[in-house]
Amino acid sequence: MAKENALTEIGGFDIASCETAVDLTNQKRFNKLKLTSDQKMHMSALMSAMPSLIATNTLSQTYVLTFPEGIQGTLMHLKSGGYSTAIQNPETGRIVGTAALESTSAAQVACLGAFTAMSIASGQYFLSEINSKMNMMKLSLDKILEFLYGDKRAELMAEISFIRFAYENYGSIMEHNDQRLSTIISLQNARKVAMKDIEFYLSDLSSTVGAKDQNDILTTVEKSSQIKDCLELSTQLYVMSNLLEVFFSQNYDESFLRYIEDEATSYINKCDKRMLTSFSMLQQALVSHKDGLFKRIDKDILEQQTRLVEEVVAQLNTVEKSPLCGFLHDALILSRGKTRYYLNHAGDVFVEAS
Repeated sequence: MAKENALTEIGGFDIASCETAVDLTNQKRFNKLKLTSDQKMHMSALMSAMPSLIATNTLSQTYVLTFPEGIQGTLMHLKSGGYSTAIQNPETGRIVGTAALESTSAAQVACLGAFTAMSIASGQYFLSEINSKMNMMKLSLDKILEFLYGDKRAELMAEISFIRFAYENYGSIMEHNDQRLSTIISLQNARKVAMKDIEFYLSDLSSTVGAKDQNDILTTVEKSSQIKDCLELSTQLYVMSNLLEVFFSQNYDESFLRYIEDEATSYINKCDKRMLTSFSMLQQALVSHKDGLFKRIDKDILEQQTRLVEEVVAQLNTVEKSPLCGFLHDALILSRGKTRYYLNHAGDVFVEAS
């Protein structure tokens, strides 16, 4: 029991054998993490050391590990060998010190190495879950090219490609500190690019809707709809770059996460209000539209376009909180919540399905 208590006190995690049988093959309840070859080696070492880490006479077939707040945890691999663990105040989330663990027993080192591997693997899993909810970001590049336009086209495509590279290779990048640091810098730049592009498209939307020559109202509606898609893509890029920085930096300081959420929420809400103003103007233009002397518009097409614009206005006008803001809030809670891992004797690792 002393060894287990020491690990808990230093690392902030618990480890125990399952007292009842757990069906880890139940895909509705558990998801199996994908492990690299190096991560599998860490898990093999942990399973070999498990008997000395668990204070029980009868070992079960499954073990449960509860990781401290923050999906990736706080374990850091030291270049000189071994691991260090940042100790956080459980109430504020602030780092209050660092405990070096180079001199711990072989079983403890195996445990900490495996926890680092699991935290990275679970980070990869949760990032995939987050990305799957970004309807515009997950479009194929060909689909994105269909609506992107102007000088921002190449810029946005480059940043989107980088964001995809970052989250798909999260596990590998996290094992190479220099590459991790350069990725964080690139993510910060991607956030700035996203904000510049959002401002560009908002300005273009205002100019398009406010143009004095509205004889071809259908063209105006089509252009506005295209700009809306560009805005949605840019905003999702903005949110993903913020979230990825949290995951890569492993900065779970409460004040930092609160700042990220407050700033992003405020900015997204302001953007939605500006979009609402533009589409409300477009709605009024459609209602008051009159055919020109030599140009008439099919009434069915006009009514169809009017309904589309009305739907956009209704969505922007009735939602108290942007769905994207709600998603950001949930993702940040996920990033600093406790994680429970389930291990079997084969060294496979599972997390409970969200």
